[in-house]
Amino acid sequence: MTDPGSLRVSNVERERAGVLLQDALDQGMITIDEYGERSAIAASAKIRDDLTAVLADLPTAVQNGVVALTSPAPVDAERPLELNAGMGNVNQVGEWVVPSRINARCSMGNVKIDFSAAVCRHRDVWLHAECGWGHIKVLVPRGWTVVVESVSVGSGRLVNKVNEPGLPHLPVLHVEGSVSAGDIKIRYAH
Repeated sequence: MTDPGSLRVSNVERERAGVLLQDALDQGMITIDEYGERSAIAASAKIRDDLTAVLADLPTAVQNGVVALTSPAPVDAERPLELNAGMGNVNQVGEWVVPSRINARCSMGNVKIDFSAAVCRHRDVWLHAECGWGHIKVLVPRGWTVVVESVSVGSGRLVNKVNEPGLPHLPVLHVEGSVSAGDIKIRYAH
Protein backbone atom coordinates (compact mmCIF):
# COMPACT_ATOMS: atom_id res chain seq x y z
CA MET A 1 0.00 0.00 0.00
CA THR A 2 1.32 3.44 -1.00
CA ASP A 3 1.96 6.00 1.72
CA PRO A 4 -0.37 8.99 0.95
CA GLY A 5 2.39 11.39 1.98
CA SER A 6 4.64 10.11 -0.81
CA LEU A 7 2.12 10.80 -3.58
CA ARG A 8 3.12 13.45 -6.13
CA VAL A 9 1.37 16.84 -5.94
CA SER A 10 -0.12 18.79 -8.82
CA ASN A 11 0.19 22.47 -9.73
CA VAL A 12 -3.36 22.95 -8.42
CA GLU A 13 -2.33 21.59 -5.01
CA ARG A 14 0.76 23.83 -4.93
CA GLU A 15 -1.42 26.85 -5.80
CA ARG A 16 -3.97 25.86 -3.14
CA ALA A 17 -1.18 25.67 -0.56
CA GLY A 18 -0.08 29.16 -1.63
CA VAL A 19 -3.63 30.47 -1.12
CA LEU A 20 -3.82 28.87 2.33
CA LEU A 21 -0.46 30.42 3.29
CA GLN A 22 -1.58 33.85 2.04
CA ASP A 23 -4.77 33.51 4.11
CA ALA A 24 -2.70 32.58 7.17
CA LEU A 25 -0.50 35.65 6.61
CA ASP A 26 -3.55 37.90 6.16
CA GLN A 27 -5.02 36.59 9.43
CA GLY A 28 -1.76 37.07 11.34
CA MET A 29 -1.19 33.36 11.94
CA ILE A 30 2.28 33.47 10.38
CA THR A 31 4.84 36.24 9.91
CA ILE A 32 6.00 37.61 6.57
CA ASP A 33 9.29 35.72 7.00
CA GLU A 34 7.45 32.46 7.68
CA TYR A 35 5.24 33.15 4.67
CA GLY A 36 8.31 33.60 2.46
CA GLU A 37 9.96 30.40 3.69
CA ARG A 38 6.80 28.30 3.53
CA SER A 39 5.76 29.67 0.11
CA ALA A 40 9.13 28.73 -1.36
CA ILE A 41 8.77 25.18 -0.03
CA ALA A 42 5.17 24.92 -1.28
CA ALA A 43 6.09 26.22 -4.75
CA SER A 44 8.78 23.55 -5.14
CA ALA A 45 6.90 20.70 -3.41
CA LYS A 46 7.06 17.34 -5.14
CA ILE A 47 5.13 15.14 -2.71
CA ARG A 48 2.24 15.65 -0.27
CA ASP A 49 4.51 15.42 2.78
CA ASP A 50 6.30 18.57 1.50
CA LEU A 51 3.03 20.51 1.54
CA THR A 52 1.83 18.96 4.80
CA ALA A 53 5.01 20.18 6.51
CA VAL A 54 4.20 23.85 5.75
CA LEU A 55 0.43 23.64 6.33
CA ALA A 56 -0.10 21.22 9.23
CA ASP A 57 -0.15 23.88 11.98
CA LEU A 58 -2.69 26.11 10.20
CA PRO A 59 -6.31 25.53 11.26
CA THR A 60 -7.71 26.81 7.94
CA ALA A 61 -5.69 24.14 6.13
CA VAL A 62 -6.89 21.23 8.24
CA GLN A 63 -10.27 19.55 7.85
CA ASN A 64 -11.09 16.61 10.13
CA GLY A 65 -7.41 16.22 11.01
CA VAL A 66 -6.32 16.01 7.35
CA VAL A 67 -4.49 18.74 5.45
CA ALA A 68 -6.89 20.00 2.76
CA LEU A 69 -4.78 20.31 -0.37
CA THR A 70 -7.35 19.71 -3.05
CA SER A 71 -10.21 21.86 -1.81
CA PRO A 72 -11.18 24.04 -4.72
CA ALA A 73 -11.04 27.79 -4.39
CA PRO A 74 -14.43 29.50 -4.63
CA VAL A 75 -15.61 29.70 -8.23
CA ASP A 76 -15.86 33.49 -8.14
CA ALA A 77 -12.42 33.91 -6.52
CA GLU A 78 -10.37 36.38 -8.47
CA ARG A 79 -6.79 35.44 -9.19
CA PRO A 80 -4.19 37.90 -7.94
CA LEU A 81 -2.12 39.85 -10.43
CA GLU A 82 1.44 38.50 -10.34
CA LEU A 83 4.22 40.95 -11.28
CA ASN A 84 7.67 39.33 -11.02
CA ALA A 85 10.90 41.02 -12.12
CA GLY A 86 14.17 39.11 -11.82
CA MET A 87 16.80 41.42 -13.32
CA GLY A 88 14.49 43.15 -15.79
CA ASN A 89 11.56 45.53 -15.62
CA VAL A 90 7.84 44.83 -15.28
CA ASN A 91 5.40 47.70 -15.85
CA GLN A 92 1.66 47.58 -15.13
CA VAL A 93 0.61 50.90 -16.62
CA GLY A 94 -2.09 52.45 -18.80
CA GLU A 95 -5.65 51.16 -18.81
CA TRP A 96 -6.06 47.93 -16.89
CA VAL A 97 -8.55 46.32 -14.49
CA VAL A 98 -7.34 46.19 -10.89
CA PRO A 99 -7.88 42.90 -9.03
CA SER A 100 -8.36 42.89 -5.26
CA ARG A 101 -4.88 41.36 -4.75
CA ILE A 102 -1.56 42.15 -6.40
CA ASN A 103 1.74 40.39 -5.73
CA ALA A 104 4.82 42.33 -6.83
CA ARG A 105 8.29 40.83 -6.53
CA CYS A 106 11.68 41.98 -7.71
CA SER A 107 15.13 40.63 -7.00
CA MET A 108 17.40 43.05 -8.90
CA GLY A 109 14.90 44.47 -11.37
CA ASN A 110 12.12 47.04 -11.22
CA VAL A 111 8.35 46.85 -10.92
CA LYS A 112 6.15 49.85 -11.71
CA ILE A 113 2.45 49.81 -10.85
CA ASP A 114 0.53 52.86 -12.10
CA PHE A 115 -3.11 53.04 -10.99
CA SER A 116 -3.78 56.45 -12.60
CA ALA A 117 -5.59 55.11 -15.71
CA ALA A 118 -6.69 51.80 -14.18
CA VAL A 119 -10.26 50.71 -13.54
CA CYS A 120 -10.73 49.68 -9.92
CA ARG A 121 -14.06 48.22 -8.80
CA HIS A 122 -12.81 47.24 -5.35
CA ARG A 123 -12.98 49.31 -2.19
CA ASP A 124 -9.90 47.56 -0.81
CA VAL A 125 -6.88 46.47 -2.85
CA TRP A 126 -4.06 44.49 -1.23
CA LEU A 127 -0.51 44.83 -2.55
CA HIS A 128 2.00 42.28 -1.31
CA ALA A 129 5.44 43.63 -2.28
CA GLU A 130 8.72 41.74 -1.92
CA CYS A 131 11.75 43.77 -2.93
CA GLY A 132 15.32 42.44 -2.98
CA TRP A 133 17.91 44.76 -4.52
CA GLY A 134 15.51 46.28 -7.01
CA HIS A 135 12.82 48.92 -6.90
CA ILE A 136 9.03 48.86 -6.72
CA LYS A 137 7.30 52.11 -7.66
CA VAL A 138 3.58 52.54 -6.99
CA LEU A 139 1.62 55.50 -8.40
CA VAL A 140 -1.92 56.20 -7.18
CA PRO A 141 -4.43 58.90 -8.17
CA ARG A 142 -5.17 61.69 -5.72
CA GLY A 143 -8.10 60.73 -3.51
CA TRP A 144 -6.88 57.18 -2.96
CA THR A 145 -5.85 56.12 0.53
CA VAL A 146 -2.66 54.14 1.10
CA VAL A 147 -2.27 52.17 4.33
CA VAL A 148 1.09 50.53 5.02
CA GLU A 149 -0.02 47.48 6.99
CA SER A 150 3.20 45.59 7.61
CA VAL A 151 6.47 46.02 5.75
CA SER A 152 9.79 44.77 7.11
CA VAL A 153 12.84 46.70 5.91
CA GLY A 154 16.46 45.52 5.91
CA SER A 155 19.05 47.98 4.56
CA GLY A 156 16.62 49.30 1.92
CA ARG A 157 13.78 51.74 2.43
CA LEU A 158 10.06 52.29 2.14
CA VAL A 159 8.90 55.78 1.13
CA ASN A 160 5.18 56.58 1.24
CA LYS A 161 4.41 60.10 -0.03
CA VAL A 162 0.64 59.53 -0.17
CA ASN A 163 -0.26 61.56 2.89
CA GLU A 164 -3.48 63.43 2.08
CA PRO A 165 -6.77 62.12 3.48
CA GLY A 166 -8.44 59.84 0.96
CA LEU A 167 -11.93 60.28 -0.40
CA PRO A 168 -14.44 57.82 1.12
CA HIS A 169 -15.75 56.58 -2.25
CA LEU A 170 -12.28 55.85 -3.70
CA PRO A 171 -10.12 52.75 -3.15
CA VAL A 172 -7.85 52.00 -0.22
CA LEU A 173 -4.52 50.39 -1.14
CA HIS A 174 -3.17 48.18 1.66
CA VAL A 175 0.56 47.52 1.37
CA GLU A 176 2.42 44.67 3.05
CA GLY A 177 5.68 42.87 2.38
CA SER A 178 9.40 43.25 2.76
CA VAL A 179 12.39 45.21 1.46
CA SER A 180 15.94 43.85 1.62
CA ALA A 181 18.37 46.34 0.03
CA GLY A 182 16.17 48.01 -2.59
CA ASP A 183 13.25 50.34 -2.15
CA ILE A 184 9.50 50.64 -2.39
CA LYS A 185 8.24 54.11 -3.30
CA ILE A 186 4.57 55.07 -3.17
CA ARG A 187 3.45 58.46 -4.47
CA TYR A 188 0.70 60.30 -6.31
CA ALA A 189 0.59 59.86 -10.06
CA HIS A 190 0.35 63.63 -10.71
